[in-house]
Amino acid sequence: MYLIEEQESLDHFLNDIKNEECIAVDTEFTRVNTYYPKLCLLQIATPSLIACIDCLSEINLNGLWEIIFDKKIEKVMHSCSQDIEIFFLNNGGIPENIFDTQIAAAFIGYSSQVGFKELLEQELSVKIDKSQTRSDWSKRPLAKEQLEYAFDDVEDLIELADSIKEKLISLNRNEWVFEECYNLIHMKMGLMDTSEIWKKTKGIRKLRKTQLHQAILVSKWREEKAAKKDIPRKWLIDDHEIISISKNENLSKDTIKQMISSKRISENEITELHHLLRDTKEDFSELNERSKKKKIKDDDLKAVSIYLESKSAELEINKDILASKKDMIKFIAERKGKLSRGWREKLMRDDLEKVLNESL
Repeated sequence: MYLIEEQESLDHFLNDIKNEECIAVDTEFTRVNTYYPKLCLLQIATPSLIACIDCLSEINLNGLWEIIFDKKIEKVMHSCSQDIEIFFLNNGGIPENIFDTQIAAAFIGYSSQVGFKELLEQELSVKIDKSQTRSDWSKRPLAKEQLEYAFDDVEDLIELADSIKEKLISLNRNEWVFEECYNLIHMKMGLMDTSEIWKKTKGIRKLRKTQLHQAILVSKWREEKAAKKDIPRKWLIDDHEIISISKNENLSKDTIKQMISSKRISENEITELHHLLRDTKEDFSELNERSKKKKIKDDDLKAVSIYLESKSAELEINKDILASKKDMIKFIAERKGKLSRGWREKLMRDDLEKVLNESL
């Protein structure tokens, strides 16, 4: 176990692991005062080596990224969506051949959000300390406790994956998990695609159509400015301020200025926002797609939900692994979505069609 802070050490380590078939990977980052996550530490483990790479030191990480993005090397990770976002923001792409132990564990009976600590205890009888989860990973030098925590996050990860894979094979569900992991790396999450991030603005879905149009404009404007300034979006305009602005029918520059409490927006930017709201022609194309959605019967939704409850009990996995309410609605209305693809379709499509026919 060692901390890598110099180029020579990194190059030597990468040369040692470049022919591995499987590596464990984790990241530590900060995101408290910035829009973009700041990668601070990247941990890699093989069956015989463990290293923490200080990403804030003056070293070239190109060789590291080559290994992370090597399709031949399986990357074992736990709950890797945020790690994937960081890889994308640093490289403009997402590594392939990822095995996520949180996703995989859900198919052998664990909660879909099961933590790494719980999994280690249950599968390997290994106990780790997670007290450093919220520590400041940008601070240097790193404390001994932080490094121990970082090492713990990858030391037993490959062995954990092997334990889960063995159970998946016995249940004949390994292909299900590979499909889920494949789908994960082909999703655009978080800052990988901000075109619909306005939907996360608290209270925005309760607005009337014209108000919603205004709120979307402000939300998208806020996102663009926050990214440019690299500060958290709510440091510019809070969600409740966006809602208040959108509800005001007589907006002036002064009104907008009074509604925004942040001191991080300049006079010119207030003017820019006012002109945007005043001059942008209403476009409801995004909203009209929502209103076009086919209505479904409550009885159909109830019937599908009951079937999935029964199926999840039979499989001894959580119902949310099979489908969310949104997935059920999409299938009932359009025969599209998760329930119409891959292992779910093969396993349940015929049954679902029968259930819906019986509910007519």
